[in-house]
Amino acid sequence: MVERGCEMGCHYHPDKETIGTCVNCGQFICAECKVVLGGDVYCNQCVTEPATRTAVSQSPNWFQRHLNWTWVFAYLIWIPLNASENIAPQIVGAIFLLFISGWVIKQKGRRLWWILLAPFFSPLWLKNKRVFAEGKIGEVIMPDVTTHCELTVDSDEAKSGTKRILIRKDKRLEVTIPPGVATGSVVKLTGALQITDGVCGDMFIHIKETGRWRVLKTPGFWSPVLCSFGVYSFLIPAINLFFFVGAIVLGSIQLKRQFSKLAVAGLIIGALSLIYFGVTVVQLELMPHSAAHIYDAQGFREIAGNRKPIELVNNPNAENPSWNELMAFIRADTTDSKPYIETFYWSYLCADYARDVHNNAEAAGIRAAWVGIDFEEGGPGHAINAFLTTDKGLVFVDCTGWDAIAYVKIGEPLGKIDLDLALSPEYSFYEEFRHIWPYAPMGVVKDMQIHWGS
Repeated sequence: MVERGCEMGCHYHPDKETIGTCVNCGQFICAECKVVLGGDVYCNQCVTEPATRTAVSQSPNWFQRHLNWTWVFAYLIWIPLNASENIAPQIVGAIFLLFISGWVIKQKGRRLWWILLAPFFSPLWLKNKRVFAEGKIGEVIMPDVTTHCELTVDSDEAKSGTKRILIRKDKRLEVTIPPGVATGSVVKLTGALQITDGVCGDMFIHIKETGRWRVLKTPGFWSPVLCSFGVYSFLIPAINLFFFVGAIVLGSIQLKRQFSKLAVAGLIIGALSLIYFGVTVVQLELMPHSAAHIYDAQGFREIAGNRKPIELVNNPNAENPSWNELMAFIRADTTDSKPYIETFYWSYLCADYARDVHNNAEAAGIRAAWVGIDFEEGGPGHAINAFLTTDKGLVFVDCTGWDAIAYVKIGEPLGKIDLDLALSPEYSFYEEFRHIWPYAPMGVVKDMQIHWGS
C-alpha cells in the first residue's frame, strides 16, 4: 500500500494527486507542476532546462514542417480556379491564395512578402477569354489576284468560333468564323469585294483545323516550361537566370502574335524571379560583414538555401562533449528529419542542416563547428559538423537527410556510416568496413574549413 501511495503521488508534491507524467523525465506530476509545450506535458523542472526548451522549439507540426509544399499545393489549386471562364472561381481563387500566402508569411517571416503579389495577378483573368482574344485578333493577308484564302484555326476556335482581320489591298475587314467549322469548311463572305476592291463579288475562306497539340509549337507554351526548369532546379544562378530570361523572351514573342494565358504566366513568373534574384543579390552586397557569418577560403560569404548568410549562434558556456553525450544529442536532435529542398526560390540544403545542428548543439551546451568541404572533382561541395569529444577526439557528423558519422581525410573519399553502425570516428574504421557499406562516397576531399563560430 505504501508503494502504491508513493507511486500515485506527485514527485514534487507527494501529498497531491497526479494527473500524468512528464514526457522528458517520466516523473508523476500534479496539476500545479503541469506545463504544456508543443502539445506535450512537461514538469516545471524540465521546462527550465535549456535542452528541453530547444527540443520543444524544434518540434513543428506537420504543416510547419511542410510549409513550402503547402504553399506550392495551394498555388496549384489556384491555377485552375484562376483560369476559369467565370468570374466567381477567379475571385475565390484569389482570396484563397491570399489567405494561404499570409499564413505562410506568418510562419516563415516577412522575408517572403513577395508571395502576396501572386493573387493580385488574378485581374488578368477577370475577363472572358474571348474578350482578350478580340483585343488581339489574328491577321490574314489575302493576295490581290485571288478571292480565296486559307485560314488555320485550332480545335478550340473551330468549336466555339473565332475572328480574324482580313487584309486585302491595304483594306482591313473583320471576319467572323462561325462555331462548328472543320477542315474543308468554306466560309463565304458575301459582297466582301465591294469593301476591299470596290467591285461586286464574294470572298471565300477555306478552313484548316489543327489539332490540340499545336500549342506545343507555340512560344507561349514553352515560356512557363522554361520557368519550371528555372524554379524547380537548383544549379547555378547563371543557368537559372537563363531559363527565366528565355521565358520572358518567348512570352513576349507569343503576346505579339496572339494573346495566351501561358505566355502571361511565363512572363509573370520570369519577371518575378529576376526581381527576386536581384533583390537578394543587392541585399547580400549591402549586408555588413559579421563575425557570426561564415567565409570560405577565398573570403566569400557562405550562403544558405534561403539566400542569406549562414549565421552561427554560439553559447559561451558550451563545452566539449564525450562520445556518448554527442551520440545522445544527435539522436535526439530532429534536424535530420527536415525535407531536403532544392528550388530557385527556397531551398534547404546541407549547409542549412549543418547550421541548424550547430546552433541546436550550442543551445544545448555542446560546443560544435560548421565544416565546409571541397572535392577534387569540383562542384558545390558539402557541409557537415564537427565536435571535439573529450574521449575520442575530433568527430565529424553529417545529418543531411539522416544521422551519420562522417569520415574526412584530405585526399581520400568522404565516407559516411549510419550512427548506429559507426563504432569509431577513426578513418581507419571506415576504410575497414566501407566495402560492405551500401552508399558510395560523395567525392575525394580536396580541402575543408572548420568554423567554430565567432
